[in-house]
Parts: sequence; C-alpha cells; structure tokens
Amino acid sequence: MRVLQRLQAPHRLESPRATSSDEREDLLDRVIADQQRAGWRLTARSRFRAVLVKGRRPNHRRHLVLTLVTFGLWGVVWLAISIFGGERRQVVAIDDKGKTIVQR
Repeated sequence: MRVLQRLQAPHRLESPRATSSDEREDLLDRVIADQQRAGWRLTARSRFRAVLVKGRRPNHRRHLVLTLVTFGLWGVVWLAISIFGGERRQVVAIDDKGKTIVQR
C-alpha cells in the first residue's frame, strides 16, 4: 500500500535555474582541472569554453627517414600511426544553465 502511494504521488518538475557568469567560469575551471588530471592539455580558453588536446602529433620527418632506410617497409607503420594515432581534441563548454557540453 505504501508503495502505491509513492508511485501515485505527483512529481514536481522544476525548471533548471540560470547560473551566473562567475559560477559558469568556476565550473569550467573544475572541468578543466579534472580533464588535466586525466592527461588532457589546455590549448585555448575563453570565458565559457575551452579546447583540450590529448596525445601528440606524429613526427613525420622521423617516419620519412625510417621509411627510406627500411626501403618502404616502415611506411605501413607510418600510415597506421597517421590514421589512428596523433592528437585527439575536445571542446568543453558551459551553457547558461550550468550544463557541461563536451564535443569530441
């Protein structure tokens, strides 16, 4: 009986409140700090948006030399590194309601 009363009780839907600019900036600071602990680097930042990068670009000169020295065999490895390796980017933004948006 008690369970039925809980299920039939009306739910209140509250609209999310807008957050202030300072709160949004503080939230972005916390998100950036969390991402940096996970290995991401901050490359650009505005008030409510940041661009983070993880990984490194391949050293194409080194791979060219290795490909020439191995008579083209290293080219397969170079191609795989160019396609699957390298940098990954993500854009983190905080909207006016304080919601974190991550675009990869």
